[in-house]
Amino acid sequence: MSPPHLPVEDFLDYLRAFNEADYDKQHSFYSEDVTMVLPDPEIPKIMGSQGIKTHYKPIHADAKETVIPIIVLCDRGRVFLQMEAYFLYKNEVQKAVHDYHVHPGDVIRISCCAIYDLDSSSKIKTITCHLFQQELLGQVNLQAAIRESELKADADLRLYNY
Repeated sequence: MSPPHLPVEDFLDYLRAFNEADYDKQHSFYSEDVTMVLPDPEIPKIMGSQGIKTHYKPIHADAKETVIPIIVLCDRGRVFLQMEAYFLYKNEVQKAVHDYHVHPGDVIRISCCAIYDLDSSSKIKTITCHLFQQELLGQVNLQAAIRESELKADADLRLYNY
């Protein structure tokens, strides 16, 4: 039996759904017992689709999150994603992502990787994120920052091409 597999094109569809906060489409990629580990010791392991929604909805109420894939490798029942994620804040938040105090229009960039383990149905079973760097960029042109990130990726991984 061949190992589970999620084609890169399908994974990019998952990222597009994540970026649009299309929770129904995003969560259709998850197994029933999906878990997520984020690179913040203050955040315990997130259990289940509902747990992931409960974690992200307050963040997305205050900020537009955009994940930019840099490297995507799909092999042997896993997906490896190196990414840069941007958070454009709509509101002042005292304790935003990585504890920054932000004002409307501020942007935070995180550089990290995530490993997605697939179940036998090729659904995402576990997501484990590893942080490389976090930066409060302040008031910057988000499209220009995304363009800079996308230039690091192969052309077929670029979601926006600004």
